[in-house]
Amino acid sequence: MIVTVTMNPSIDLAYFIEHFQLGRMNRFNSPTKSVGGKGINAGRTAAQSGSEVVLTGFLAGDIGELVEKYLIEENLFTLDMMETSGETRNAITIMHDNDTHTEVVESGPEISDEEVYQLLDKIKLIHEQGKLQVICISGSINSKNDQIYLEMLAHIRKHISQDVPVFMDVSGKQLLSLLKNDTYKPSFIKPNVHELGEILHKDIETKEEARKELSHAYFKGIDYIMISCGEEGALCKVGEDFYDITIPRIEIVNTTGSGDASVGGFAHAVEQQFSLEDTFSYSMACGMSNAQHGEVGFINKEDVETFAKQIQVNKLEL
Repeated sequence: MIVTVTMNPSIDLAYFIEHFQLGRMNRFNSPTKSVGGKGINAGRTAAQSGSEVVLTGFLAGDIGELVEKYLIEENLFTLDMMETSGETRNAITIMHDNDTHTEVVESGPEISDEEVYQLLDKIKLIHEQGKLQVICISGSINSKNDQIYLEMLAHIRKHISQDVPVFMDVSGKQLLSLLKNDTYKPSFIKPNVHELGEILHKDIETKEEARKELSHAYFKGIDYIMISCGEEGALCKVGEDFYDITIPRIEIVNTTGSGDASVGGFAHAVEQQFSLEDTFSYSMACGMSNAQHGEVGFINKEDVETFAKQIQVNKLEL
């Protein structure tokens, strides 16, 4: 079983237009509408891959009720969400001008530390049932505590399990607090190449540059590091070994959620004990499949299997 945690779910609205004009009236067809939030997207991909998935996190207000309704209709996972005050957010993506995408994202309800620990109690109960194999914590949180994700990881290791893999697909100050800590490290992180540069205050554009920077002390003790590089694929570090992953070019509809789909695919592969190379290929193939859908976090299993065979995984010389 995989548990995914989404602190800040959303209703994702994807609009498509040939040319977006700033400061002008832009008329759109009806948007593609789906439930988003990184953990939900990752959980959706894992569930479509065949994993048993529990979604947890926070929902609020009328939009939160709508999110819950849509998730129940998907009939893919078990829902164990918590109610909080405020209003679940909307996230708008506008696809325009040769695959450019512009995002307008609300902040979402503020989550207190007390609520976070109540959520961790839910995860503990699931673990005590004996089936929990991966915990996946993804996305943003509207919190005044810049280290709350580190506190969550520490709590999981102290009070829930020292062994269950904990994937943390987070960014910004929350990711930095995790990397600076020497005691507790996530099992998996997936910054893109530009986020890696932001963390280290450097301009990083290529896989070669990224590889050099992963020797930094920040990254010691993390089992799997995946640096996503867009159409160039990814660079992965496992222990002291590096892997260059190249992907074929495909037709793209909407890249929103593709990184989340890769995380969900990776979690599924780890749960199912795929080989390391197959894990990389399956993960990337899920991201590629998602990019061919208007909806976010959706994959086509047949396409995933086809793409996985076309992906090249090369272990790099030390």
